[in-house]
Amino acid sequence: MTIEITGTPDFDGVITVAQLKEHLRVDSSDEDTLIQAYRNAAIAWVEDYCNTRLGDVAAVGYMDNFYNARFPIGPVASITSVTYLDTANASQTLATTKYWFDIKTKATRITFDSAPDIYENTFNAVQVNMLVGYPEASIPNPIITAIRLMVGHLYENRQEVTSGGGVPREIPMGMHAILSPYRIITSV
Repeated sequence: MTIEITGTPDFDGVITVAQLKEHLRVDSSDEDTLIQAYRNAAIAWVEDYCNTRLGDVAAVGYMDNFYNARFPIGPVASITSVTYLDTANASQTLATTKYWFDIKTKATRITFDSAPDIYENTFNAVQVNMLVGYPEASIPNPIITAIRLMVGHLYENRQEVTSGGGVPREIPMGMHAILSPYRIITSV
C-alpha cells in the first residue's frame, strides 16, 4: 500500500517556536525563522523515522487490488471510506459491510470480504481514505522530547560534521532509542 498525505498539519499545534526557544534558552527573536525551520525539519525527520504523522491529517492509501494489508503509517485514527474503480473504470464506494479494519494494532490492518471486480488495466484501483496521526493533544511526550533534542542539536551544531582535535566526526543524534517504540514497521 502506498500512502499519500492529503491534509496539512499545524506544526504550531505540535510544538511552538516559543516553546523551543525556552528549551534552547533563547531570549531574542533574531533567530525565530531559523528555529522554525529547524522545528519543521525535526518534525519531518521524526515523522519519516517513525512512519507517523503528528497532528490529525487526511491521507489516502492506494492499492492495486483488494487484498489484506497493513498500513505503512500510523496511528490511523479512522478509515472514512474505501473507493474503487469498477470494471467500467468508474469510481464506486465500497459498502462498509465489505471490509473490516483494526486500528488498535500498531500497524493498522484492513481485510475485505466478497470484494467486487475492479478495472484491471490500472494501478491504484482501490483507495482507502483515512485520518492518520497523533492528535496534537495526544502526541507522546518522548516524541516531543525527541523534537526538542533534534532542534537543540541543529541549533548548537550547525554543521553535520565537526573536526574537534583535527579528526572529522559525525555528531551523533540520540533519538533513535527514544523514538523506536513509536515506529510503524510493516513487512512487504
